[in-house]
Amino acid sequence: MIICADDYGLREDIDRAILGLCSLGKLSAVSCMVALERCGADALQRLLAYQAKVDVGLHLCLADETLPASVFAATAQSRPHFPAYGVCLRRALLGRVPVRELFRQISAQYQLFLQKCGRRPDFIDGHLHVHQLPGVREGLIEFVQSLPANTRPYLRNTREPLRNLWRERLPWLKAALIGALGRRMLGRLRAAGLLTNDGFAGVYDFRHWRRYPEYFPRFVACLSDRNGILVVHPGSQEAWRRQEFATLRECEFNSGTLHRFQDRVPSAAKS
Repeated sequence: MIICADDYGLREDIDRAILGLCSLGKLSAVSCMVALERCGADALQRLLAYQAKVDVGLHLCLADETLPASVFAATAQSRPHFPAYGVCLRRALLGRVPVRELFRQISAQYQLFLQKCGRRPDFIDGHLHVHQLPGVREGLIEFVQSLPANTRPYLRNTREPLRNLWRERLPWLKAALIGALGRRMLGRLRAAGLLTNDGFAGVYDFRHWRRYPEYFPRFVACLSDRNGILVVHPGSQEAWRRQEFATLRECEFNSGTLHRFQDRVPSAAKS
């Protein structure tokens, strides 16, 4: 099982939490937002200290999550401007995603990764799972196929059979919607002969973050393959709805559930 922490480079507290888990041997992959200006070479070098046991990947930013344009790094073309996720989703479902433009954006972020890390990413996925949307996934697959075969990263898919979620009494509606995109992505990746994971877990309604400690072992139980991915979002200082409660990211980091499964966390695994 691969435990992958997303959003490295988004905020300082997230970076600290992820680095702390890496130092304890609790993570086997970390996904980096190199499109953000603050996700610079210095921050990435701190993470790369663990690269012998942790896969370091590219977390594509292709949809705006209320982040101001000033936080994005400049590319060879200019500072990128990303539409809101809802706009992205609507365009994708209507078949209005320009594949060539997505190819260019993905290529630019891949080059940023190379520049900032001094090495290729082990894998690629997308913030808000946007890399699986129709049109976006075609641009991503085309880009990865353009790379030399022996340098191609593995790509995340979010397919998880509903029977696993029902068996473990996990919330299934959000996971089913994201999983449907993952199922299509998995089919495209296999047809293209590209590496991907078998199994995915960690999706829940963030409004119910207080239940994360009980969800975590059930997520683990969903993943039987060595290269199944459990996605986590450790950190702090991200209030959800009410300031007086602990935050979503603090709950994922501090609940202790990550630490109970140390012997279930392998070093980086690829199929």
